[in-house]
Amino acid sequence: MGAEDITDGGEVVYLLAELRPDEQGPVHEIGSRARVLEADGDRLTLAVGYGRFESTVTCSRGLVARRRAFSSRRCFGATPWPA
Repeated sequence: MGAEDITDGGEVVYLLAELRPDEQGPVHEIGSRARVLEADGDRLTLAVGYGRFESTVTCSRGLVARRRAFSSRRCFGATPWPA
């Protein structure tokens, strides 16, 4: 699935690195769940967090992974985003 498949956004991804939206913003930890807002080439704009704690960050595709189900009990598995 390439950038053209997620331009509408909404896909759930997980962070593979700690990210900060700005100098004063919170640090989002590795494994944090994010929602893709926009894809532009190698850059993704993500909504990380929930409700009033949600913040927007921009990062490269290499810093996120897709969710994939392993079983009903364990549903988080990370695979690097394809280039």
